[in-house]
Amino acid sequence: MNIAIILAAGDSERLQPTHHPSRKNHRRGINKIFYRIRGKPLIFYTISAFEKHPQIKKIILVVKKTDFRRFFSLIKKYKFKKIAKIVGGEKERQDSAFNGLKAVEDLEAKPRDLILFHNGANPLVSQNEITNVIKTSEKYKAALVGQPARNTIKEVAKDKFVIRTVDRKKIFLAQTPQAIEYNLAKEAFEKAFKDKFKATDDVSLVERLGKKVKMVPCSYKNIKVTTKEDLEIIKRLL
Repeated sequence: MNIAIILAAGDSERLQPTHHPSRKNHRRGINKIFYRIRGKPLIFYTISAFEKHPQIKKIILVVKKTDFRRFFSLIKKYKFKKIAKIVGGEKERQDSAFNGLKAVEDLEAKPRDLILFHNGANPLVSQNEITNVIKTSEKYKAALVGQPARNTIKEVAKDKFVIRTVDRKKIFLAQTPQAIEYNLAKEAFEKAFKDKFKATDDVSLVERLGKKVKMVPCSYKNIKVTTKEDLEIIKRLL
């Protein structure tokens, strides 16, 4: 069984649209995952990608507790069928992911089931990318999607002087989904929690155990929305 954990409990950063904002959006700003594109909130597109994928059996949503009611309404409105649980998130992404992982136990997951961690703000993940990361993690136990670096990479010091030029052939920009075998994910997250170690993505915790993680190249369209400019890119692509 493959279970997707969609992380949508960010700090509710409010972004103003850059072009042609509606009067409501202009006045209040809007949480990026609820930003409406073609009449639907951004998070709709993210959930839909996993809802319609035949190899995803269940979905766990990790959201801010203050957004529970809004998500219940969204699930009912768009008739999502695979969402098995909604759990509360935390301030730190890793803690939110751990909450989602702990909720997996209630779904009677088996040790070799796959857990796919995905950012709610990555709405353009493709069906092929989900398929490829599942296939790869079935073989290697842990995998993620990422984009090969296209530009020259410079490592710089605090004073902004260049230290060296990094070989970009070895550089990938990590994205989601990141898939980990259930037992391995539990081991990685529990050890990180015990050691009070924090990482910025999920498979880093597996790397920390000395385990190998396989990179799966993905489209440059699969980006995480973090800025107003990202929203404009997503709008055009959708």
